[in-house]
Amino acid sequence: MQRPTALPHLPGQGATLKQYAAALLDLRILGVITVIATYGLIVLGATVRATDSGTACPDWPLCHGQLIPPAETKVLIEFSHRLVASIVGFMILGVVLQVWRGYRQRAPMVWAGALAVVLLAAQVIVGGVTVGTETAAGVVAIHLTIALTLISLLIFIAASAWTEERPGTAALSPLPVLAAAGVFALIITGAFVSQTDAGLAYPDWPLFDGKVVPADSQAGQLHYVHRVAAGLVGLIVAGAFFAAYRRRAAPPILWGLAVAFAGFMVQALVGAANVWLDLATWVRILHLALASAVWAVLVFTLVWAATRPRHAYGES
Repeated sequence: MQRPTALPHLPGQGATLKQYAAALLDLRILGVITVIATYGLIVLGATVRATDSGTACPDWPLCHGQLIPPAETKVLIEFSHRLVASIVGFMILGVVLQVWRGYRQRAPMVWAGALAVVLLAAQVIVGGVTVGTETAAGVVAIHLTIALTLISLLIFIAASAWTEERPGTAALSPLPVLAAAGVFALIITGAFVSQTDAGLAYPDWPLFDGKVVPADSQAGQLHYVHRVAAGLVGLIVAGAFFAAYRRRAAPPILWGLAVAFAGFMVQALVGAANVWLDLATWVRILHLALASAVWAVLVFTLVWAATRPRHAYGES
């Protein structure tokens, strides 16, 4: 049986532990919490990368052959990432279980849950391979790709749980879809820039060693493509926002695109700070954190439009 879409009843003062647990297991609450936790895990993964802690635990699933690792900074960063990943993994399984228990008649949610389980299993395997290959760029990119796809599925499930409308693609506009695809591609190319040490291929910004053409080196060309693509994607995100404004988009869509556009602009400045501050650790972490946030917000706007097609836009 499908759950009602009204605001869940939250237990008040004096409520029992069972009542609190029931509220948290409501898919509308559990789904949102799991999305937030998954985003936090992505940021923690960025911390692992930025601090070069990916190989601090040379084995997997143990760390230096131990359940409790040595108390060293990089080891603890990597180990905490593994620990949080385990917790988030069980949360994702909990979301899928709740979909099956309460929403099995809604095929899109069931398929999203099934795909989430497959990707979760793949992510565990790729996580182990990442250690075995000493964080090779291609493997890290796959690891990040799965993470971004997983959070997208979780956003879809959580948003779908709050409505009984039949989802469809009629209300999806090309520009937001293109903007999301562009941001996704930027994040993945950014992973290659980071893992191939191409972040400082040029000492300046916005020019490229005082020029507008790329250097001959592979690192220089990769960095150049990433920057130029960022400029183009920024224009697409801006276009998506102004197009939605003209079409009188519903507030969640309009505000979502506004936040994505503002976040993208800040992200561009943080990207420049990567060059200006010689890849300072906190800047590298913030760079991926903002990029992932922009991606998640764009996905939310698309999911909101797809799961509420009758309320997405005013006048086309």
